Amino acid sequence: MVHDFCGTIFRFHIKPMKKSIVFLLSLLFVMQMQAQDIQLLSNIKAANSKITSIESNVTKTLLKSNKTTVQEGKLYYVSPNEFSAQFNTGEYMIVNEKKIKVDIGLFHGTFKLREGNKIESLSNIFLYAFQGRIQDLANENNFDLTTETKGGYHIVTGTNNKKKLIGIGYKKAVFKFQAESLHVEEIILYDHKRNVDNYKMSNIRYNVPVDRKIFQF
Repeated sequence: MVHDFCGTIFRFHIKPMKKSIVFLLSLLFVMQMQAQDIQLLSNIKAANSKITSIESNVTKTLLKSNKTTVQEGKLYYVSPNEFSAQFNTGEYMIVNEKKIKVDIGLFHGTFKLREGNKIESLSNIFLYAFQGRIQDLANENNFDLTTETKGGYHIVTGTNNKKKLIGIGYKKAVFKFQAESLHVEEIILYDHKRNVDNYKMSNIRYNVPVDRKIFQF
């Protein structure tokens, strides 16, 4: 009887112990993954802080209402806050310090970039990607960040789980950074209406002279 009683006590204590060990291992795994994410984002920011300019081709693929539209164009960036993307369909986006001139999607016209407004959020998605400031972008847009390494890329995904009352803004933004250089090569934007905008860069040249007239308007 004593043996049975002791065995019962042992079994009673070992089950909670196993659960505690599993919990601790899970917690350590999550903490390790978070540390790796933080280090990766820090490395991306450091690598891209060295970029003074970018010139590249850019392909914009829009999936809207089950219809796919492809546009080709040129992209220019000069650190820290000048950016231009112009497409063969006539659409464009030009950021010049505190102003933006745009004819893409819902945005048409010239606007001042004010902190917190939607048009600034749009411009910052690109500027911060070129600067590697994904954590800053996440903070400004209430994005939850996840990372994975796949197919030669570090893929950083920011997701906003808060439902937008009028459906304006982006629900998710995906950034693909080349695994070796840590430079961004692709940006994929998902809005709250299930439209998907994909910007893929190619023939990229870094730290080259750029005619600043491109950014004048």
